[in-house]
Amino acid sequence: MPELRLATRGSDLARVQTEWVARKLRRTHPGLTVSIVVIESSGDRDRESPVVTLTEMGAFVRSLQYALLDGRVDAAVHSCKDLPTVSPEGITIAAFPQRANPFDVLVGRQLDDLDVGATVGTGSPRRRSQLAFIRPDLKFVELRGNVDTRIRKVRDGEVAAAVLAAAGVERLGLEHDIAQEFTLATMIPAPAQGSLAVETIAGTDAFERVVAIDDPHVRAVTEIERLLLSETGAGCRSALAAYAVVDNQGVTLHGFTDDDGGPRRVVVTGDSGSAAVATLIEELRL
Repeated sequence: MPELRLATRGSDLARVQTEWVARKLRRTHPGLTVSIVVIESSGDRDRESPVVTLTEMGAFVRSLQYALLDGRVDAAVHSCKDLPTVSPEGITIAAFPQRANPFDVLVGRQLDDLDVGATVGTGSPRRRSQLAFIRPDLKFVELRGNVDTRIRKVRDGEVAAAVLAAAGVERLGLEHDIAQEFTLATMIPAPAQGSLAVETIAGTDAFERVVAIDDPHVRAVTEIERLLLSETGAGCRSALAAYAVVDNQGVTLHGFTDDDGGPRRVVVTGDSGSAAVATLIEELRL
């Protein structure tokens, strides 16, 4: 009986995401045995460095990629926004499965209900910049820990509210803790937020099995958003945000950044992803 070994980080969210991928593979390939291999990443071991620093270093994905390269696993499941735009030689993204909710949510209280000067938990420059544009009175602090830990810190009163990715909260079944979901008009998400990436070694049986769960539309929009990251060299320390829409009319790309030139938000269109990205870079002055 054929078998496929899926690598995952050890967090609750990573396991839930990987089990979802495993179920999808089993349904697509009846008779395929899919096992899950938990691998601790250097990012999970580091309890001191800011999350944005660890993500920029690829600390949450490298251990899984090494396991893929040395044959301990056949595929690896990543949160796409943690994945650097360049992978080690020989590794390819075989599938971008169905995308979860790409937007951000506020846990604790709604934005309009926060007191003047309230403290909001988020270490993301992107989230801080867009919230400060709306509520310049707010104070921001870094929140470490998994989704459950961050929500617990809100409940315990360490912060008045926290900004989290909707996908993580919803995948863990914690929707009841959401006070507000930010719309595209309020907060543009991180490039590829809500998408999963399943990596394999190119040309293997595992690649052929995993590519069958690829969603062409999700791949199209995710690759456009990741192209922006690649072209600008922007990492998690930047406030860059992007959200792509692809339809019969072409590509619409929403973008935001905040640097020494101040906050800037634009919406551009193009006949192709590369054209839209080029226009966005020009209009955001990146």
